[in-house]
Amino acid sequence: MIPEQPERQAGALPIRASDAERDLVVQQLSIAVSEGRLTLEEHVVRVDGALAATTRAELEPLLADLPVAGPARAVRLAPPEERPKPKRRWIVSVMGEHHRRGRWKLTGRTSVVTVMGETDLDLRGAFIDEPEVHISAWMLMGEQRILVPRGVDVDVTGFVFMGSRKIRVDDAPPRPGAPKVNIRAVGAMGEVRIESR
Repeated sequence: MIPEQPERQAGALPIRASDAERDLVVQQLSIAVSEGRLTLEEHVVRVDGALAATTRAELEPLLADLPVAGPARAVRLAPPEERPKPKRRWIVSVMGEHHRRGRWKLTGRTSVVTVMGETDLDLRGAFIDEPEVHISAWMLMGEQRILVPRGVDVDVTGFVFMGSRKIRVDDAPPRPGAPKVNIRAVGAMGEVRIESR
């Protein structure tokens, strides 16, 4: 939380926020998104608010509905070789449609398989519990669309044979503390579309 100061007299000017206080709020928001308390989109909006805040009063609402995270709760990640591998989640659509929107849990490793069908994943309302997400998207004679919130770092690899791959992700620098989304999209005779919104 923002350090408290002695009360000022009525009518006094609001106290301006320091860079250190803005950084502290961004750190707390990063902890909250890694714990699944905020969606990716909520995280992006609140980090933008923290970075643009000029007074402490503008920072306080950004943490008001989150538990206080002191130094003991700072994020400490184990080295990559010591971290347990996250469980893989499967999203499969064969000759049908699969749509994920709103609030849903996105695990660190997700495989998406679409055969002669359509899959739509909207990550803007997704809760994640990893600092990095890996999505393996496989498509044959179908369509796959993945929406990511602006301000999230997205890395896309892969190819589409006899089809199209359209990538329109935000090229602005990623927000501090935002998780990274890695997408490997491989397909044939269909369309893969990945975009920021």
